[in-house]
Amino acid sequence: MTRKIGALCAAGLIAAASPAYAQTSDAAETRQLRDTLKQLQDRLQAVETELAATRAAAASRTGPAVAATVPPAPAAAASSPLRVAAAEVTRQQAPSAAAPVQAASAASRPSKGFRVGQTDFTITGFIKADVLLSRYSGGPTATFPLGRDFAVPQSIPVGGSQKGVDFDAHAKQTRIAFLTSTPIGDSDLTTVIEADFQVASGTQGNERSLNAYNLGLRRASLSYKGWTVGQDWSTFQYLPALPETADFLGVTEGTVFVRQMLARYARPLSDQLTLQVALENAETTTIDAGAAVATDNNDDRMPDAIARLLWKRGDTELSLAGLIRQLRADDITGNATATGYGLSFAGHTPLPTGKGDDFRFMLTGGNGIGRYIGVAFAPDAVYSPTTTELDTVKLISGFAAARHFWAPGVRSTVSASFQDVDNPAGITSPFANRRAWSAGINLFVSPLPRLDLGAEFRHTERVLGNGDSGALDRLQFTVKQSF
Repeated sequence: MTRKIGALCAAGLIAAASPAYAQTSDAAETRQLRDTLKQLQDRLQAVETELAATRAAAASRTGPAVAATVPPAPAAAASSPLRVAAAEVTRQQAPSAAAPVQAASAASRPSKGFRVGQTDFTITGFIKADVLLSRYSGGPTATFPLGRDFAVPQSIPVGGSQKGVDFDAHAKQTRIAFLTSTPIGDSDLTTVIEADFQVASGTQGNERSLNAYNLGLRRASLSYKGWTVGQDWSTFQYLPALPETADFLGVTEGTVFVRQMLARYARPLSDQLTLQVALENAETTTIDAGAAVATDNNDDRMPDAIARLLWKRGDTELSLAGLIRQLRADDITGNATATGYGLSFAGHTPLPTGKGDDFRFMLTGGNGIGRYIGVAFAPDAVYSPTTTELDTVKLISGFAAARHFWAPGVRSTVSASFQDVDNPAGITSPFANRRAWSAGINLFVSPLPRLDLGAEFRHTERVLGNGDSGALDRLQFTVKQSF
């Protein structure tokens, strides 16, 4: 509008000046008219500049207009629980590769929830219902093993003479998370408390009448200026690499999967590279020489030390994590210690199809890191009571998964994973786990916002040290509504 006024004023001055210009040839008068016109234009420009400054000052007092112009935090800055919770809840829904975990900032407050004082509160999660049809080659399973709820290879029966078929239906994986964000100085302090009905180890309900299950803690942590303290995903694990599956994990034997108490610090090294270092809760898992049942020793005296480098360019992100730990087992005859170590390389990247397709992978290897991989398919070490020594167990594991979008909201994921265990020769039981692998394919449809309907088939095999094996073929249907 100001520019229109300026144009009209200029046109009026030119119109008024035209007769005079026609009637006189006095060069001085012509220059005077031109100088007057330039002065008016300069004054109008000054008014426009002052109006723009006034609007900017008003927007800074109200907030949202300026907040939208604040540049985002550097990619993969700190592992904020607020962002991790949102990423985990939606990892099976997002049409593109999962976004990097970032530190919460004043410009990235929750878009839903409520505020008390200066603290934003958000409740998020999902309701998930599953129906599973399972066929076992080595006989029926026990009544309530973990493998009845999701594909855990160590729960697959081996050596049975008859095939077993099981039907299960439950809503145990329903999840709820309570998030907060409070501005302190130039950063936000964020917290998360997250729970579901799958992880609790206490008394579980039966299917006879009530189907009641315990609410179990998944994560409880706080983050501020790159620091994260509390129970959270291990720094050795790269959560965004997990593929979209109906099963709780899908690629169970091939992935790092640990939540535990930790203290972690993240520092951006550049716009594309971030370093994370952490000290995490230690626990040595062993089997006795000649036995096949794992034992948690609770004798550790040193935390596990982990470092991870995150690299991001565009929608591609890569993670390289290293782990070193002290293993320890005590008994009445003495104590035994050993050193464990491992590396894990993982990532996700879009595929060049232009449809939002993506590829995800992980490759992990090490010595004495069994409890970190595949829900402890292999132990960390074999303990010999006669020599009071720990012989570490070597392993290598990995998975790959590709997702394709057939149409908006309709997609499939094909995945394969494995774990190969090198048990110490001569002292390990022939019934200890030696190898596991699986392959799966699924179809997901999202007919409504945040509603996923899925069907998945997965084949999993388990092999013991003596060569005996068992297989699981599972057809699973799932319904998940996120909020």
